[in-house]
Amino acid sequence: MNAHVVLKSATPVFARYSGIAGTLAFRYGGPGVIFMLHSTVDDSDPYPDDGLRCPVAVLEKALGWLKDNNVAFVSLDEAMERLGRPSAAKFCTFTFDDGYADNLTQALPLMESFAAPFTVYVATGMMTGAIDAWWLGLAELIRTRDRIELPDLDCRFDCKDPRSKKRTFQALETVIHSDYGALTPVKAAIAEAGIDCAALARREGLSPEQLRRLAASPLVTIGAHGERHINLARASAAEVEQEMIGSRRKLQDVIGREVVHFAYPFGHADACGPREAKIARAAGFRTAVTTRRGTLFPAHLDHLHALPREPLGGSDSPASLRCKVDGFYRALRSGFGDPVAHM
Repeated sequence: MNAHVVLKSATPVFARYSGIAGTLAFRYGGPGVIFMLHSTVDDSDPYPDDGLRCPVAVLEKALGWLKDNNVAFVSLDEAMERLGRPSAAKFCTFTFDDGYADNLTQALPLMESFAAPFTVYVATGMMTGAIDAWWLGLAELIRTRDRIELPDLDCRFDCKDPRSKKRTFQALETVIHSDYGALTPVKAAIAEAGIDCAALARREGLSPEQLRRLAASPLVTIGAHGERHINLARASAAEVEQEMIGSRRKLQDVIGREVVHFAYPFGHADACGPREAKIARAAGFRTAVTTRRGTLFPAHLDHLHALPREPLGGSDSPASLRCKVDGFYRALRSGFGDPVAHM
């Protein structure tokens, strides 16, 4: 385990047991939090993209810890209602991005056992294969190779074991998100290896029948996540509108009910901003979520199309959950600035 990993895992433990997280909670810990997940799996080891894979056992422990600490499980709509009548009672809601089939087969039974409502933001291209799922192709490339060489990016990785494969995926994902031009050589390497990203998306994504079964649960809200999962900030306004409205219409056709919530693909500051929030609002979405860190405050009722979320994944522990509920990571990311995270 390298020094970075040790520091990353030790920080929430120190913050919790030193009392720092609790102290910061007075300013940064709002009444609620939206947790963000993607895929739920039995075991994270075989997956280079483990940041997108939450083992069922980890999610179960997180649900248990939150319940034991009197954090109420509510739907996204109820979360917004509670912001209008704040109280001392803490609440959380869960969201799953992209539309993985394991949200039905793995997540739903567990969430049912805790009576925990959740929202699944479906990128309709996961059903059809019409999605720019480069991250699935990259994970498959790393999973099937012991060495990755991308001369155009001056990147070379030895990745013979699960731990090094995870590090390789994380490193390349960071490169891509800091410079989307890096996607060109990455996609070229994926294609050269004969990896079909569309086929991977169809294999991992919810089918229309599975989506209907998932939507039938009283615990589940279906939200839109675009059609192709593109970086909306790099698209024209017309494309953004099509991604939002097109995905909503397709989902409504499948599940036979209204879709009023949206999640921006990628969701960070370079992927969505005030323009995208304005388009989401004009398109009729009630809320839209980002990947900006932070808890929920009543002030977010004025920023319903720029809601923050906290990730939940395989590395989470009681200490990190405490830090997320208390807004510790928002304090760090904001440089101890505004506790209300929005665009």
